[in-house]
Amino acid sequence: MKALNLLRVVASTTWGSDEKTLLHLYRSLIRSKLDYGIYGSVHTSYLRILDLVQNQALRLCLDAFRTFPISSLHVEANEIPLEIMRRRLASQYCLKVSSDVTNPAHSCNFNKRFSKLFDKQPNQIRPPSWFPC
Repeated sequence: MKALNLLRVVASTTWGSDEKTLLHLYRSLIRSKLDYGIYGSVHTSYLRILDLVQNQALRLCLDAFRTFPISSLHVEANEIPLEIMRRRLASQYCLKVSSDVTNPAHSCNFNKRFSKLFDKQPNQIRPPSWFPC
């Protein structure tokens, strides 16, 4: 939120930066924080909050109205929606862990011995490798 407030200051309508500079600031200050970590194991309500932050930042960068469609925001800013980005990052993580059997996370992510536990308790968060890609 601090980076979003900084973007608000720089995006002033009277003396603010241009769209290209604002998008560059968004990618370096905000999206880098949104991309940090794997979000496949986070509850969906928290992911929606991150989506809202991205949408607010893109609206500031493009000087768009609140009624401007979100999908159009992504197209205009040449940005991938966070849901697709999270899937891509989770796939990259799973590929990296699966390629090295000596990685300590390999046994945790790819051992299906806990599958009965997750089947009995569907509200439990599964490891990223168990999500459909």
